[in-house]
Amino acid sequence: MEKVKRVKKRKLNIKAFIILLLVLYVIGMLLYTLFTLPIKNIYITGTKLLSDNDIIDVAGIKDYPAILKISKKDLIKKIKTLDLVRDVTIKKTLTGKLTIEIQEEIPLFYNRNTNKVVLSSTKEIDNHTILGIPTLINYVPTDILNDFIDALQEIDEDIIKMINEIEYSPDMSEDIMIDEYRFLLRMNDTNHVYVNIINLGRLNDYEEIFATIGDLKGTIYLDSYNADNIIFEAFGSNDNDEMGDEVENEAELSE
Repeated sequence: MEKVKRVKKRKLNIKAFIILLLVLYVIGMLLYTLFTLPIKNIYITGTKLLSDNDIIDVAGIKDYPAILKISKKDLIKKIKTLDLVRDVTIKKTLTGKLTIEIQEEIPLFYNRNTNKVVLSSTKEIDNHTILGIPTLINYVPTDILNDFIDALQEIDEDIIKMINEIEYSPDMSEDIMIDEYRFLLRMNDTNHVYVNIINLGRLNDYEEIFATIGDLKGTIYLDSYNADNIIFEAFGSNDNDEMGDEVENEAELSE
């Protein structure tokens, strides 16, 4: 007769089962806490014109939602709808810290012809609250205006803020066009500057140039294609050549 094999039944290890349940519970609670962790701190950097509230409102994070539920891509898309935002970088941490790094557009000037503010991206916006920027007072052909905007982006912001008015002022003699790219800048310190687009970068040396002139007020000509030829004419003075030679020599020494 064949012997019947008996299958031993394994007893349930209650202790191990309870430990397993506890481990799963702890893991579940950690995951739940992690995915529902709200934003605890919002840090916004790189802004001068935009307020933190502007950015928080448009991003839709005013109520501090769960940090892992918000998408970086969606946040960037929302924040970029603000006219003054050029670029955005988002950083998140598991501790609830959200960092928003903003690169703002630079307002270059107010265009009186369109009643809009021209930004460094060449975009024009309806914003009449931006102060401390120059005003373009007359019409400029579109291609020349775009070239002027491109060149103005290379000028220090503090120098731009020293300009009061921008006037398109092509150089003509007896109906003959000499320089169609020339502009007249009326500065906040009452001085005038004639400069063409190709020489606009020389405007970054504005303070240095006038430091060589002293307390005189007048018109400086930076529209010459000779970089060393800086001519200054004091207001009420017709002695243009003599003053021009003096300033030219001082400019050469400074180099």
